[in-house]
Amino acid sequence: MTTSRDAVATLYGKIAEYEDLRLATHPMEREVTLRTIRHGLSGDGSVASKRIADIGGGPGKLAFALADEGHEVDLIDLSPDLIQLAQDEQDRRATVSGKQQLTSIGVGNALDDSGLDKDSYDAVLLLGPLYHLLDEAERVQAVQNALQLAKSQGGLVFCAFVGIEAHLRDLVSRDPARLLKEKEFYDAYLASGRYERVNEAAGTTAQSFHTNSSHVRLFFQQHFSGTLELIGLRSTEGILGGGLDKALIDADPAVVKTWADLMFENYSEQERHLGCADHLLAVLRRKCGVS
Repeated sequence: MTTSRDAVATLYGKIAEYEDLRLATHPMEREVTLRTIRHGLSGDGSVASKRIADIGGGPGKLAFALADEGHEVDLIDLSPDLIQLAQDEQDRRATVSGKQQLTSIGVGNALDDSGLDKDSYDAVLLLGPLYHLLDEAERVQAVQNALQLAKSQGGLVFCAFVGIEAHLRDLVSRDPARLLKEKEFYDAYLASGRYERVNEAAGTTAQSFHTNSSHVRLFFQQHFSGTLELIGLRSTEGILGGGLDKALIDADPAVVKTWADLMFENYSEQERHLGCADHLLAVLRRKCGVS
């Protein structure tokens, strides 16, 4: 079964308000992700403005943050509702001094030709699409499309995945008996990483793919060893997955920064800590001279 684009778009339309606020309530994911992107972009020692494509970036929270840092960012998302939120923020910024706008905003799909310029981006972000694509062939296509946008001379591709451990933590905190009551469902889920569930009351279908660090590495080795070099794999929450950073939501920015620095520097790369995160962020570099 392939992923239903309509199902994903409908789901995010229903939860658009939540998604607009989500990164504000997950400060470690937000801050460690931004640090990982900055770290990759500064690898050549340059502090100049970079060109970034954010594919599946939702309402553009990270895209606008990167724009405020001086980068030229194009944003695409599958959900018209989330793109409207991004456009609303774009319009608001047009009236606020010091706030930067995005280069472009549009509805699009990671599996399609985005219409963006190929071989022209310093970085391409796939921070949402891969964990909503059920079939491996779909995930390969999404990364291949991102690869085509990245500069042939060392362009970067950032790919986010959701860990199976993240769902299990959420499950045990919300409805621990479900693991036993739906044993057949969870046996299949743990074997494949495919999570499909219909919520008839809400009129939505959840379709997502969850994985682990070993399988992330294997995925890129099997499909992209000739075109992409995996240069890093980080946990975006460090050891604070599962909402352990909730006390930081309203904390002083200096406190948030101190914790984010600690997570990034000490707890985001070690293999023994990767399962503590809700999201895994793979950093890849396009191999020079490979089309």
